[in-house]
Amino acid sequence: MNPYFDAILDRQGTSSSKWDKYQNQDVIPMWVADMDFAAPPAVIAALKDRVEHPVFGYTVVPQSLNEVTLDRFATRFNWPLQAVHLEWTPGVVPAINQAIRGLVRPGGAVATATPVYHPFLEAPRHMYRSLHTLPMSAADNWQFPLDDFRRLAETKPEVDVLLLCHPMNPVGRVLPDETLTALVEICVAHDIVIISDEIHSEILFDGREHRPLATVSPAAAQQTLTFHAASKTFNLAGLGCALAIAENPNIMERFIEAGEGIMAHVNTLGYVATEAAWSRCETWHKSLLAYLTDNRNLLVERVAAIPRISMLAPEATYLGWINIEDLELDDPEAFFLKAGVGISPGQQFMGEGYIRLNFGCPKSLLNQGLDRIEKACRF
Repeated sequence: MNPYFDAILDRQGTSSSKWDKYQNQDVIPMWVADMDFAAPPAVIAALKDRVEHPVFGYTVVPQSLNEVTLDRFATRFNWPLQAVHLEWTPGVVPAINQAIRGLVRPGGAVATATPVYHPFLEAPRHMYRSLHTLPMSAADNWQFPLDDFRRLAETKPEVDVLLLCHPMNPVGRVLPDETLTALVEICVAHDIVIISDEIHSEILFDGREHRPLATVSPAAAQQTLTFHAASKTFNLAGLGCALAIAENPNIMERFIEAGEGIMAHVNTLGYVATEAAWSRCETWHKSLLAYLTDNRNLLVERVAAIPRISMLAPEATYLGWINIEDLELDDPEAFFLKAGVGISPGQQFMGEGYIRLNFGCPKSLLNQGLDRIEKACRF
C-alpha cells in the first residue's frame, strides 16, 4: 500500500488526451504511456515557485539544469558528458523526425526492429525517407535480430540510421550489453548512425541497470544520438521537455541544422520541472519503482489466469505487451472498448495479435480494468 500512488485522481476536465478520448463513456483508459499518478511533490513545488514570478518570456536553458543533468548522467549512468553534448528539445517524437531529416540523406533509409513505438514507423515517411523493419519474436523473448540487421547493413547501403528503442517499447525488453556491443560494431562498419531513444531508461525492474548505448565504447559515443527526458519517469509529458545527446560534433551539428526554422524551444516550465525531477525526487522515484513492480507482478499473475491471453513479464517500462492471438479478434481495440477498457492495438506497433496495456495507475484501477478484460475473454 502506498497512499500517494493508490490515490484515484479525477482527470476529467483537465484536457487529458488519455481520458478525454473516452469522454462521457464508462471506459478505463489504459492506452497511451501517461501514468495516473500525481507528479512528485518537489516538482509541483518548483513549478509553484516559478509561477509566482508573473513574467513568462522567452527562456534560455538554465545553467543549473545543465549542471543537474551532467551530474545525474555521470552518477546514475557513469556517463561523463559536457554541456556542449546537450541540446534541449520540446519532445522526443519531434526530435526523432528532426534527426531523420538531418542524418538520413535524400533517398536514404532507416532501419528499426519491430514491434516498436509507432512514431518510429511514421517518422521516416514524414521525412520522405524509406523504412526497413526487422521483425522480432516472442519465441526468443524479443531478442534484437542481429543477424537480420547485419545482412541488411551489408546489402542495403542506403541505410543511414538505426532507430533503437532502448529499453524497448512496447515489448518491455532490456537489451543486454553483448547486443549493444554487436549493434555498435555493425553500425560503425557500415557508417550507420544510431538514434537511441532511452526515455524509459529509469523504469527498469528486478535490479536491472540501464546501460546507455553511447557508453558501450568510444566508437559507440561517436556513432550515437541519444534521446532522453524526465517525462515518462516523473509523469511530465504535458510539459514538453526532452534532451538530445551527441558527443560527435558532426552528428550534433546536423541534428541542430535540421531543426532550424521549424523546431520550437522548450517552454519555461518544462525546464523547471525537469531540473526538479532530476535533482530532488530520488525517494519518490524509488517508491514509484516499487509500486510499478507490484503492478507489473499483479498484471502478470492476473493475465496468467485469463483464458486465451498470455504475456512475458516486462523488464522495463510500465507497459504490458499481451498476446491475444487465441482470441482471434478482427478488431481488438473495439473488442476491449466494448468491455470498458481502452488499450493500444498491437498493429499500431507492427505487432499483430497483441495489445499494449499501461499499468502505471493505482492498483484498484488496474484490477478494475483487468476484471473487465477477464470478463470479456471468457466469452
